Amino acid sequence: MMMCLICPVIGYAEAQKITLVSSEYPPYFGVKLANYGGLGEIIVAAFQRVGYEVTIKFYPWARAIQMTKDGDCDGMFALWFTQEREQWFVFSDPLPANEIGFYKRTADPIHFTTLEELKPYRIGTVRGYANPSAFEQATYLQKEEVTQDLQNLKKLVANHIDLALIDKGLAAYLLTTALPEARDTVEWLEPALEIMPQYVVMSKQVAAYQQKIEDFNRGLAQITQDGLVENIRAKHGF
Repeated sequence: MMMCLICPVIGYAEAQKITLVSSEYPPYFGVKLANYGGLGEIIVAAFQRVGYEVTIKFYPWARAIQMTKDGDCDGMFALWFTQEREQWFVFSDPLPANEIGFYKRTADPIHFTTLEELKPYRIGTVRGYANPSAFEQATYLQKEEVTQDLQNLKKLVANHIDLALIDKGLAAYLLTTALPEARDTVEWLEPALEIMPQYVVMSKQVAAYQQKIEDFNRGLAQITQDGLVENIRAKHGF
């Protein structure tokens, strides 16, 4: 189901309008989170600071990506950077990062220092995600795709996979809100595989895409300098 939210800007006689799409990725952003989540609030605040009225529409991940590629919206948040994606998008300055790694069952004595040590294990991933490059290149690993992170956590609990590749904050949120009965049966596996910054992207199919991303970067710099970004992060707990 698509959800549409309009964030008006105050203080500009003729605010420029911009439409962004996104998907559910709590606790960072989501339609049911306060102010669309901490990252959503930062993005809206940055655009508003430089005079934009922001419309946000939430779709499933794969559809949101395709809409942005096709220029059916101005841009999307929040994506991880890959060189492949540069053919369709221009990337903003970095936003707060994701800590990407593995969840395992608490009872399983799994440890690793290199990915090769994970050869014996079934690893759940999400289709369409830009995972850490070292993991993507590790073709010797047993990888099983699903369409949502929650599916992987459920498969992990049910012993259908041995590891779930997931953002640490997202996993904690899902275990608290959707799988509270499983919180004590699974755990984060150190070390993190990669720290991956998140980005706003603008579609190269829309007019003035470079100007729009430069305006966003300018607004982001201003709200970072005056402390608003840190205030928002503290409020949302990340």
